[in-house]
Amino acid sequence: MTIYSKDMGSHSTATLSLTMAALYVSLLLAALCIGTAAPLQCYTCPVVISNANCLTPTNCSESDTSCMTSVVSIYDIPLTLINKICTSSCTPSDRKIDGSKNTVSCCNTDLCNVSAAPGVKYSYPALGLSLGFLLVLLRGSAL
Repeated sequence: MTIYSKDMGSHSTATLSLTMAALYVSLLLAALCIGTAAPLQCYTCPVVISNANCLTPTNCSESDTSCMTSVVSIYDIPLTLINKICTSSCTPSDRKIDGSKNTVSCCNTDLCNVSAAPGVKYSYPALGLSLGFLLVLLRGSAL
């Protein structure tokens, strides 16, 4: 079957069907890429003495834009106190006061405050690509 149009000339039904299918797939992919805004997730806990005791993920409120970790180390007594919260305002700091050290670290991605101190963040895709590249290099040198 052929469809005629003054402006388009002639196109077969199969061509139009493929065009419509491509349009539907494009719209579906666009809809999947547009995510709904989810609240920030942070690890939260009251004051604890071990980071292992502070692994509770929490959905923060819409106004919270940062995860804050506060670590207080008391030198005279070998004691470290850790507190993690969701917050709308966070200022990193590192202060030493009368035999103690108070460190505040801030981050703004989901579950970014897993550690009790700021440190190197890792990425599984980057790690996978690096390992793949290393394997290619090792195979190339073995030949």
